Amino acid sequence: MSRLAGLGVLALVALAVGFVLTGQVRAQLLTPSNQVARYQALIRSVQDLEATNADERRQIADLRSQIDALESAAAARSATTRALQDQVSDLRAHAGLTALHGPGVEVTLRDGVPGQEPMPGSGYLVNFQDVQDVVNLLFAQGAEAVAVSGRRITPLSSFAGSEGQIVIDEGTPIASPVKIDAIGDQNRMQAALDDPNAIPGVRARQVQFQVHLTFQGLPDISVPASDSSLQVPHVKAS
Repeated sequence: MSRLAGLGVLALVALAVGFVLTGQVRAQLLTPSNQVARYQALIRSVQDLEATNADERRQIADLRSQIDALESAAAARSATTRALQDQVSDLRAHAGLTALHGPGVEVTLRDGVPGQEPMPGSGYLVNFQDVQDVVNLLFAQGAEAVAVSGRRITPLSSFAGSEGQIVIDEGTPIASPVKIDAIGDQNRMQAALDDPNAIPGVRARQVQFQVHLTFQGLPDISVPASDSSLQVPHVKAS
């Protein structure tokens, strides 16, 4: 009987030891499996991060491309705007809407002395045609802006008058001496004014009546903007 009890105890001990060994084996088998799972999870996380980074890099590249395109478009618009502004400035200057200054020539026309015609004892008075001839000559030689006795000449300016009175754009009459200021190439305008074949009508009156025409080059001449309050005859808004 005691022998059977001993065998039973031995069997229970063996069974307990078996359970312990089985638990240890299972623990040893699960640990590497858990490590692999963790490694795989880390690899998936790294891959997910790399994919996210790659996507963000693509988005950044797209944004940079859009920014470059916008900057290029803005630069093009700025260049176009500057070109338009320059054209407007040129048109305003050509129309006499802005005051200008720069190198040019100053021309003075004075009445002549009494001659034989049309009546003895009468002197020649500078008229609007003389002034208009000089102004046209200066513009033909590249003058950028012209003023007659402080009055700006524009493409729409008109000249009229009689008996030594010069009327420009229906403004206050101007009389001798008449000062004509022109901004532009000094050498070119002076050469034209010095040419005996230029402005033949004025040249003839210089000989016949000693009309005074003098000119000089100046480093800085100022011409005002046109007087918009003056009405130009025969011109109507469309």
